[in-house]
Amino acid sequence: MSSDRLNQTLTLRDGRALGFAECGDLQGGIPVFYFHASGSSRLERPADELILADLGIRFITSDRPGHGLSDPQPERKLLDWPDDVSQLADHLDVGKFYVMGWSAGGAPALACATKLPERVPAAAIVSGVSPPECPGQYKGLPFANRLWKFGARRMPALVRFMRRAAYPLIMGDLEEAGKTMSMSFSLEDRRLLDDPEDLKRVAQDIQEGYRQGWEGPVQDDIVNARPWGFRLEDVAQRVDIWQGDMDENVRLHHAQCLHERLPNSRLTVWEGEAHLVLLTHWSEVLAALVE
Repeated sequence: MSSDRLNQTLTLRDGRALGFAECGDLQGGIPVFYFHASGSSRLERPADELILADLGIRFITSDRPGHGLSDPQPERKLLDWPDDVSQLADHLDVGKFYVMGWSAGGAPALACATKLPERVPAAAIVSGVSPPECPGQYKGLPFANRLWKFGARRMPALVRFMRRAAYPLIMGDLEEAGKTMSMSFSLEDRRLLDDPEDLKRVAQDIQEGYRQGWEGPVQDDIVNARPWGFRLEDVAQRVDIWQGDMDENVRLHHAQCLHERLPNSRLTVWEGEAHLVLLTHWSEVLAALVE
């Protein structure tokens, strides 16, 4: 894949730059707009890009504001994101497109589904958080995760301190940064990062997300943890929800709440799998999304 395809920018109507990348079947493939996980970037994609070609998918990823190549957007709300995505789709001459989000990318995907119903026929959410009105936001989370989520919702200075403290560890030597990042995951997730190349890819994705510093990821934390500005019950499109039952970052009841409130959803629970489950299930999730 040419680096030019992975490092593109679009100037939006308000003058901000939006970073994006394309891979897969670029000549007529089914457009899928993919939204990255917390602190990550547009570089997040299947390690084996033949998956995309085999499924006939044009895979389009974008940096959210303050991440990677995308300029910050002060005071942004979750429902601001579909406007950026719509402009990117117009720029790429894409009419209708599917959306997919992993972890913190799930809420932006649902925002696009609810605000762009004429363009988005279906969505996929993998290990995605639920909106704050769903019960048990802190239930079952390790202490550090509870503290992080509480800070994002109630005390921004706290989550800003935590992101800033993590920054030098994340942006250090790539190999050492990868090892440090892997220690923050559960044992089930760490086994997926045993391959040094897989660990390197994850670390590169996140280092690119932190290219501008920690403020973009902090703002993303806050946007996801506060009211989303729409009701799940109003999302009419089909939404595929995928969740590992051993996920310590996003507990299973988040997926169950999404499933109960989204009127046209399908929930798949992978037994014995955790937060990084998508690393081994790209083909299954994408095939179901565009079926």
